[in-house]
Amino acid sequence: MVQTHRARTIAAAGILTTTLAIGGCATIGQLFGGGAPQRDDETNQVTESADVDVFQLQVGDCLSLGDDSQLSSASVVPCSEPHTDEIYHEFELPDGDWPGEEAVQQAADEGCYKAFEPFVGKAYEESVLEYIYLTPTEAGWTDTGLQDRLIQCVVYEPGDGAPVEIEGSLEGSAR
Repeated sequence: MVQTHRARTIAAAGILTTTLAIGGCATIGQLFGGGAPQRDDETNQVTESADVDVFQLQVGDCLSLGDDSQLSSASVVPCSEPHTDEIYHEFELPDGDWPGEEAVQQAADEGCYKAFEPFVGKAYEESVLEYIYLTPTEAGWTDTGLQDRLIQCVVYEPGDGAPVEIEGSLEGSAR
């Protein structure tokens, strides 16, 4: 099971971001979520819509995250189909003791901000797009079977009360 947070915060640099936290036990996630998505052998892109275990998400995946407070699976689709979110970057935090939620969120914000312009083709401050991030929770960090350290950056276009549904990738969109 994955705990999600969609609390908007203002970072020190004045960047408006949203946070989703990923963590929990993989075996529990497998009970509630799907398995791995079907992918093209050459491009590794999702080829069929499916509910997949959140730990199977990869850079380039298009999906619709929604506002659930508990997330064990996510709905992925080929990027040519309607979706609201796209994973554009990921990185791992270093091993060690749990650094605390604030430190994890700060690292996520810095890493996702840095990767935003190279992916979108426009500076964050000039873009109509925003980002959120998937982060490990303390439970996922300390679970010896999981040891989740992965942060995934997700780009989307905000709308009136919900993200805008799009088709295609936002890579190089310069929006």
